[in-house]
Amino acid sequence: MDHPSYLKVTGKEPHWSELPCEACERERFLREMEERTRDAAQQRLNTLLANSMLRERFIGKTFENFHPFGKDREKQLRVLSIARDFADDFLHHRQVGTWLLFMGNVGTGKSHFCAAIINKVIRGGCTALFTKAPRLLREVKDTFHRDSEISQSEIIARMGEIDLLVIDEVGIQFGTDTERMILYEILDLRYEAMLPVILTTNITDLKSLEKLLGERIIDRLFEGESKIVVFEWESHRRFQKAGGPTGTAGVTPARTAGPGATGQTEKRTTASFKVDAGISVPEGRRR
Repeated sequence: MDHPSYLKVTGKEPHWSELPCEACERERFLREMEERTRDAAQQRLNTLLANSMLRERFIGKTFENFHPFGKDREKQLRVLSIARDFADDFLHHRQVGTWLLFMGNVGTGKSHFCAAIINKVIRGGCTALFTKAPRLLREVKDTFHRDSEISQSEIIARMGEIDLLVIDEVGIQFGTDTERMILYEILDLRYEAMLPVILTTNITDLKSLEKLLGERIIDRLFEGESKIVVFEWESHRRFQKAGGPTGTAGVTPARTAGPGATGQTEKRTTASFKVDAGISVPEGRRR
């Protein structure tokens, strides 16, 4: 292109350009691939978070921003350890089908821990769904109408495709035979597929909860590594309203709760469950 004869014929000026360096091109290509991979991972995370149905109030809940409060901080730290260990080792619990039941009064942090678990599980690449029992039952009942675009079996089948299902506020529903059957179908499907479930309830008496859900569902909480975790402290909202301070000053976090720790059921015998959790178990209950 810079030959004198060519330049004379065409009347052009000499033009020089640098050929790209192979090393630089390779570096640029790898950088673009990393950006695309990162963008794809973020898009998948956003999709998983959207599909989890976590609302704005819970989307930012983590184990780190749960602050023990009041006089029962040690109990809260032990429950925090159980929830964190479940999330950290979720792939194992996904394989063995661990169930958790969080029991306790309103405002004790049950939903916070559920959201923290979901946030950790999703960032590990698994799917999760957070729903309240009344909402889930209403969506299934809506399929009874003739003009429904989705069937009851399709919703229940969807519940069996998710890695972790969290059903919040079990016990608010009316407790009719229809509602009991819907919950049983969903939970039985996940039990047979060995899929993890977390249930939360404001009911603090196991017998009352058993009447609502049925003996077969409650009995499965005594199997394998499943646990009934009791949140036996005051409401955080009421504690704050009364002007109480929060924080973890003077408290040493416990990563592993040993046998006999308040707030969990390490031993599965009836006697130890009554002592450790402080709630009664129906007669004849065994692991």
